[in-house]
Amino acid sequence: MTVSAPIIKVENLKKWFPVRTGIRSFFSEQRWVKAVDGVFFDVKPGDSLVIAGESGSGKTTLVRTMLRLIEPTAGSVNFEGEAVFTMIPDDLRLFRRRVQLIFQNPFEALDPRHTVKDLVGEGLVIHEMVSDEEELMKRVLNALEDVRLIPAEDFSRRFPHELSGGQLQRVAIARSLILEPKLVIADEPVSMLDASIRTEIMNLMTDLQKEHNLTYIFITHDLAQARYIGNWLIIMYLGKVMEMGPVEDVLQDPIHPYTQALISHIPIPDPTEERDRIDIPGETPTPIDLPPGCRFRPRCQAVDEYCTDDEPELQQIGPNRWVACHGWEARKEKKH
Repeated sequence: MTVSAPIIKVENLKKWFPVRTGIRSFFSEQRWVKAVDGVFFDVKPGDSLVIAGESGSGKTTLVRTMLRLIEPTAGSVNFEGEAVFTMIPDDLRLFRRRVQLIFQNPFEALDPRHTVKDLVGEGLVIHEMVSDEEELMKRVLNALEDVRLIPAEDFSRRFPHELSGGQLQRVAIARSLILEPKLVIADEPVSMLDASIRTEIMNLMTDLQKEHNLTYIFITHDLAQARYIGNWLIIMYLGKVMEMGPVEDVLQDPIHPYTQALISHIPIPDPTEERDRIDIPGETPTPIDLPPGCRFRPRCQAVDEYCTDDEPELQQIGPNRWVACHGWEARKEKKH
């Protein structure tokens, strides 16, 4: 995706889960849930990559596999030139400090038995990054001030039940940034928050990226957020990358029918402006025993004779643009 050396590079990444079917499984062919199925991309330092798609598209499984929170079925992930899947425990420990994950639900991610000071400072203690209690407290207070929890000393003494959802997510962000990571992966970090708070948190994350020179991978099912926080966009469906490119290019000129349908449902702030919505019939099916050809074919409004053949591979169709679709050229010519 990029010309300069990437901070993280993902190649042919797969995560297949075996399907348990009871005693019959001993006498039948093994079946698999192909949650992530041959994903390629890379991210350069300072970029913000947004991974979008419907629920069940494999977004969260993708990042959990990248971090080795679950073991991969195939493929490779390289972080700053080092192979993540072959790291020894000491190297993996350092990798986990340099790549931090912000979870979707701060109400479940933070232990209610601990104070904010203990929650934010826990990583420093685990990774032995402070020499004494005074240094620990100083760094915790600085981290809380970075995420705009002021007065920091007052917030440091509180427990999670004493904080609002937006404040809890700020604590979760501080907990990640205090370890001075180079890459932050945010798994739908505003989806559990009130609409009035979401913009505040996204503004905060954008400011922190500039202040700390961070690289982001941002997972969302809301394409309206993609333009706000990202400069690269990946559209996933049933474990596969359907389209990839710069955010503005993909949003302004979507090529894959799935991308076009998702974008057609983005709310428009101008009530006088009209947009033709493209409905996607049915729901995202389970990625077991997928039909031949394109896996989006059963729900696609632009299906043609090519779609029942081999599954389309992700191919580069222009500068910094990739798409996995057999009929993209015909639709492109018809559109222009």
